[in-house]
Amino acid sequence: MFRRPNWPLRKGAADFMAIVDVDLASWPRRETLALFRRFEKPQFSVTSRIDVSRILARRRESNGFSSYLACTYAAGCALHAVPEFSFRIRGEKLVRHETMVLSPTLQFSDGRLGFTYLDWQPDQDRFARQARATIAETLALGLLKPGVDGDDGVAFLSCQPWLDFSSFDNPVFDSDDSIPRICWGRYTPTPEGRTTMAVALQVHHGLADGYHVAQFFQAMQAAADQF
Repeated sequence: MFRRPNWPLRKGAADFMAIVDVDLASWPRRETLALFRRFEKPQFSVTSRIDVSRILARRRESNGFSSYLACTYAAGCALHAVPEFSFRIRGEKLVRHETMVLSPTLQFSDGRLGFTYLDWQPDQDRFARQARATIAETLALGLLKPGVDGDDGVAFLSCQPWLDFSSFDNPVFDSDDSIPRICWGRYTPTPEGRTTMAVALQVHHGLADGYHVAQFFQAMQAAADQF
């Protein structure tokens, strides 16, 4: 069964997002989902590289521009570009979220791990303004507050700016955990004068395959190239 700890409910625009029940009888992946729900760990992770040269150029040109928020935005664009990442397993039901909340990890001033919750905005500038304010508020409060009570309409994001990793894995709640997880690493220059970073995407195999993962990386690269 799909369970969540009794975490405090997050209030905001995301509380009013549309959630659609999926008709499993007519859903094309019903047999694939049934197969992978038999596995102890049906989640899989793929790491690829994203060229962030345009993002870093924008940071050099624009005072106050955040490359971290730009990467977060690019990941959000890619998540919303692939419909398969919006599905969630809930016991014997399957639901689809029209919009996801981005939940990146933060580091408090004392070194503790923290989390925040960013409502998605397709507009770059609006997303950055809202995200900057939300992150500042979370850091000021200094409270852990992990998760959303009963709400799986999130995607978990993290950043490892100290590492240029070649693979990455995440803890999951249980075998039915269908929340996507994304992590990106250190900006790394190439011999050709570009800058890339490793990006890992972890998803439930009952809901998405390698083809959908490839679509994610293509969409994230396209979003990163727009800066």
